[in-house]
Amino acid sequence: MSDGTCELRIRMSMKGPFMSAIIPRAIADDKKTDTPPPPVKIKPMPASGEIFTGLVVDARGLGARPAMSPKVFDENGREVYGSLVVSKEYAVQQGISGYARDLTAAQGNPRVTANPVTVKALSAEGPGKSDVKISNEDANKLRMAKENLTFMQKCRVMIVLD
Repeated sequence: MSDGTCELRIRMSMKGPFMSAIIPRAIADDKKTDTPPPPVKIKPMPASGEIFTGLVVDARGLGARPAMSPKVFDENGREVYGSLVVSKEYAVQQGISGYARDLTAAQGNPRVTANPVTVKALSAEGPGKSDVKISNEDANKLRMAKENLTFMQKCRVMIVLD
């Protein structure tokens, strides 16, 4: 550049050993901390309820941006998905979430498998606008069954961006 500096762009995988080295300390296999997170109430699944295999968050139109460790919050600011939920093993293998620019492509992505639930984000938040807020109704739908927690632990989440 004219001022003597150099700009360099590189492309590298954010999975595996690199991810393991920089993954947030909040993501631990045992989830032990000095202050335990507030318990998430898992309600029994009603007979007509659905078990989901993944989560697709439609964050288009909100200026949301990709990040290594995004979070999904409900309207009350309680974490629905993020470092308190995911398994470190899965986060290292494939990243905490996948990203897509097309809703249909995200819904058909093998990461979320056969029956993903799709929710619309209400806002993008945080310093990098990488965290999203969803409705309390959608958050409660995800919290309805213990099986839904399983897919979140396995990082079966796609976020759709502009």
